[in-house]
Amino acid sequence: MKYNDFGKTGFKVSEIGLGGAGIGHAWGKTTDEECNALIKLALDNGINFFDTSPIYGNGKSELNIGKEFQNINSSDREKIFLASKIRFNNNHELDNMEAYISASVERSLKRLKVEYIDLIQIHHQVGKSRGSYKFRDAPPEFAPLLNYDDCILFAEIMDKFKKNGKVRFIGLTGWNGDLITCGRLINSEEFSTIQILYNVLNQSADGLPPIGNDSDQGSGIIENNPNILNQSQLSKVGVIGIRSHAAGSIVEVLDREVDKQTEFYTSHIKALELRKIANKYGINISELALLFCIRNKKISTTVPGVKNRMELEESLNLINKSIGYEIIEEIRNWYKGSISQHLLK
Repeated sequence: MKYNDFGKTGFKVSEIGLGGAGIGHAWGKTTDEECNALIKLALDNGINFFDTSPIYGNGKSELNIGKEFQNINSSDREKIFLASKIRFNNNHELDNMEAYISASVERSLKRLKVEYIDLIQIHHQVGKSRGSYKFRDAPPEFAPLLNYDDCILFAEIMDKFKKNGKVRFIGLTGWNGDLITCGRLINSEEFSTIQILYNVLNQSADGLPPIGNDSDQGSGIIENNPNILNQSQLSKVGVIGIRSHAAGSIVEVLDREVDKQTEFYTSHIKALELRKIANKYGINISELALLFCIRNKKISTTVPGVKNRMELEESLNLINKSIGYEIIEEIRNWYKGSISQHLLK
């Protein structure tokens, strides 16, 4: 396992982290017993970054992590970077932020069975002004869109938890948000980390336009938005790469029934074009997707969404394969060709 600097935290995190959505049963069928075995497998193989949220399975993800973490001694706990989040349900909770944050942190500490959480992150997209955004299609569900002042107030309130030792660092969610606002927050020095959407089908966070109608993460094409990965590097903000497999669409075979009219299915069909490159290097599309992310030196850790040991073992086996950086160049060339095709339509 390779470990990378995590911004200005002073911590080194494993290049592959464990995302908590699958442990909360959010990415398909699994069991709590399998999730607990999955967490143990991650710990036994050197994964030291765990990312969860109270909304994953309505607390189930944190509870499953807590079952394993309660058996970890204090010395081993110090080697682990545990991240959770806070999600506001409506503007009323935003207007009473301190009380809601306090209650949420205490609930997370109890479920996780730990004395402190290394990182608490804003679990919302950010915008120029307050509003709402759709975070789930079926059925449609919406969450508040936070503005710059909301995020700064969040950081100021979280400072109290840093002082009493219950939280060590504060993080930001950057995917699909307003990039000017994200840039201001990165430069504010209030946040130690940021979560970035980055995968083989959307490389805009690293300066190339997105394929199709996907959100621009900072290619410079839309409103001259700056490259968000470069901004994070300059400000020494640790980067957590998420959606490495685009919610499970960048795979050889889908593990669920999906509507063929959805963007998810369109992404899957586009990802199948990468099979030729993957086969050349003796890997599958899922492995190619993860390799592309962990080879980006601007990303501290990538957290693929896994829900069972088989999926995690595939990721762990990948890091032992001797594949050079030429595969990244081939993926980039394929991507640039896809951009050209899209612009010609």
